[in-house]
Amino acid sequence: MSSRALSILFLFVASLAVGVAVGEWFFHLFLRAVPPVALSDFNTQSSRIAHWLYGAGVGLILFAWGLIGMMIGRTTKRKSKTAS
Repeated sequence: MSSRALSILFLFVASLAVGVAVGEWFFHLFLRAVPPVALSDFNTQSSRIAHWLYGAGVGLILFAWGLIGMMIGRTTKRKSKTAS
C-alpha cells in the first residue's frame, strides 16, 4: 500500500473512532439528563445505538472535512511550486 492510501485509511479509522467517542459521550450526557424512572432497558439500549450511529455520522463528516483539507493543502502546495 502506498503512503497516501495508508494516510487516508488512518484518517478514516481515526475519524470514526472520534465520532463514536462523541456519540458515547452524548449517550452519557443523555443518561445524566433523563431520570432513571423514565428509562427502560429497551430505551437505554436503543438510545445507545442511536448515539453510536450519530457518532458514526459525525466521524464520516470529520473524514470528509479531513479529505477536503488534504486536497486543498495538496493543490496549494502545487500552486506555490509552479509560482516559484
